[in-house]
Amino acid sequence: MYTSAATSPFSDNDLATLLMNSRANNRRLGLSGYLMHKQGRFVQVLEGSEDTVRHRYARISADRRHTDLDVLLRESITERRFGSWTMGYRTTTDLLAEDIPGYGEVAGAPLDDARSRTTLEPSVRSLLDWFRAPLPAGT
Repeated sequence: MYTSAATSPFSDNDLATLLMNSRANNRRLGLSGYLMHKQGRFVQVLEGSEDTVRHRYARISADRRHTDLDVLLRESITERRFGSWTMGYRTTTDLLAEDIPGYGEVAGAPLDDARSRTTLEPSVRSLLDWFRAPLPAGT
């Protein structure tokens, strides 16, 4: 799981294109995960083999559309949290962000170098749990 900042604003069309390409690439590479975007900040989870995730993250790191990349969580897992999602996505508004456990801490993490990973980890896990929970009916 990492955060990054966009080097220039992403329109709705830019995000749609990014998602379409990410989903196709992730399907081809056997990756799963999710992406959140709010006001030029991204939070993304990538799941897959260690080598594939490492190579994908290196490619993302080299992408000039991103800056301020910060890995928040790197772990080995026995079962994927987002196994059926090549790239899950939820639009995040200010009102929604206030209700997401851990989002504020995670989304702002790279901007606050004083924050320790030990303190941040519960927020990261809360955000992961929230994101993979089913959406309420009618949304």
